[in-house]
Amino acid sequence: MASVKLSVTVRKALVKKYRSDDLLKIDKAVKGWIAADAARGIETVHVALDEAAQMKRLGVPAITGRVTAKAVKLTIDALWKKLGPDYLVLFGGSDVIPYFVVPNPTYDSSGSGDDDVSVRTDNPYACSRPFVAAKRESFLVPDRVVGRIPDMPGDKDPGWLLDHLATATGWVPQPPKTFASTYAICCDPWTEAGKGCMRYIGRPTAGLMIAPPEGDNTPTATGRVRLQLHMIKCHGAKLTPYYYGQKGNAYPNALSSDTVRKKLRPNTIVAAMCCYGAQTFAPSDPRVAPEGAWPIAGAYLRGGAFGFAGSTEIAWVGVSEACCADMIVCRYLKAVVGGASQGRAFLESKQDYMHAIQKQGQAPGREDEKTLLEYVMLGDPSIQPAEGQQRDPAGPAPRRSAAPARMAAARAPAVEAERQQRRIFRMQLGAQIRDALPIRTDAPRAAGARASGHLQAVRQLMASGKGGFRFTTAAVHVDHVETKVSRAQIAAAGLAPLRAAGPGRRRSTPSTSHAIYQYYWSGRREVAGHKQIRLVRIETDAKGNVLRTSMVHSS
Repeated sequence: MASVKLSVTVRKALVKKYRSDDLLKIDKAVKGWIAADAARGIETVHVALDEAAQMKRLGVPAITGRVTAKAVKLTIDALWKKLGPDYLVLFGGSDVIPYFVVPNPTYDSSGSGDDDVSVRTDNPYACSRPFVAAKRESFLVPDRVVGRIPDMPGDKDPGWLLDHLATATGWVPQPPKTFASTYAICCDPWTEAGKGCMRYIGRPTAGLMIAPPEGDNTPTATGRVRLQLHMIKCHGAKLTPYYYGQKGNAYPNALSSDTVRKKLRPNTIVAAMCCYGAQTFAPSDPRVAPEGAWPIAGAYLRGGAFGFAGSTEIAWVGVSEACCADMIVCRYLKAVVGGASQGRAFLESKQDYMHAIQKQGQAPGREDEKTLLEYVMLGDPSIQPAEGQQRDPAGPAPRRSAAPARMAAARAPAVEAERQQRRIFRMQLGAQIRDALPIRTDAPRAAGARASGHLQAVRQLMASGKGGFRFTTAAVHVDHVETKVSRAQIAAAGLAPLRAAGPGRRRSTPSTSHAIYQYYWSGRREVAGHKQIRLVRIETDAKGNVLRTSMVHSS
């Protein structure tokens, strides 16, 4: 039984953007991609959601009128019921298949923190539940394998699509030795968290380059760009072709799209913790400097990278230990190198990050929720970059003799059964994580009044006296965070014995809830046009006793 990959696009958006001869090139490349997938055991269904004839054959109404993210999601959900795909491809950039735009959980209206009012995200497409803007549980936790093959918004160059389609057509799983060495670079203040990331992905900490002194103009860093596993824990900014290092108030270039274009080898795995790391923009945009520069994510994809995992907005990273964006990236890289398809690895990275928080008996913070929303996977999600024990059926090892071929054929039903079991598990885990999401509401005034008692701890974490961070003591946001566990959940988990309500009465299982308060303060400064934002979270129990404190930096 073949795996099914659903690829969706909007034809009128492509027609508006590209010349007719360029559209013919794209259509031809798509046919080659579909044929190559068929040889791998993948049935790729590529459909324009606004083409009535195509959609009629699939038994789903075409989109008419303005194409919105919600309309695309509704149509994808209808196609999902018909096809039951294993992978979803969003074919085109944000002006073809629009991002969802949802409220930013860490937005700070005081001006002293995160100024992203909203988050551009593909997460709702990766969720099986219908999208409801007012219910974050409908779009926060993914359970589908999704990737986007992007072109650049407003750019008429078909190469953005054609070059990645060439990669998606011709890929072959690489032997583990391909990814044995790592291009890993990290800003100086985050060195300890960067070392933790290296340990997580099984790499020696001595291989972590610190920027500065390393950077876009040093022989060591530029030479290592040719290595084929990339982890980048640096700063990013809007409409720029650079990632930046940091030491004190200095922000030298750590990596540029020009260096990627010159040095990158095909078949590279890459993920970045940088703010706006996965941004896409037209090189012709007049706001881009230098003029005509490519976005870094686009340079990777056009250079033959398998895919790119990164953020659409301001990202949160750890300082002394890995968290938020660090953990999405690390889990993703570890799974891909272990043999997962890059789409499955990306899904697992998000689910497993949230599940790890819940397994510790904790509630996710607003920074965790933003991280889940803003991270996107660019590239064909069915690509399996590395050979490994957890091979997806889409990526068999190359045949070397007739005997291995017969063995592979004999194993095919088992591989298919394993894939189905993984899919079921991920659907179940997604539902479990969603059901355990806490209810987040504004805290009562009495809890907010306790905020002043935590200011000394906040000042110490912010280092506001030395660092010059703009920090407003009164600008605190306090959440009442309640996690409820139903009687059915308790009984199913076997966590509590059934107890009798009284003599002769039916035995019942108690329900339970756990409430905490989360206090958030932001500090901010700008140096030479670069934003530095710190977000402090202090958690207390209902009586005000401090349970834990944490701080993350913007990247």
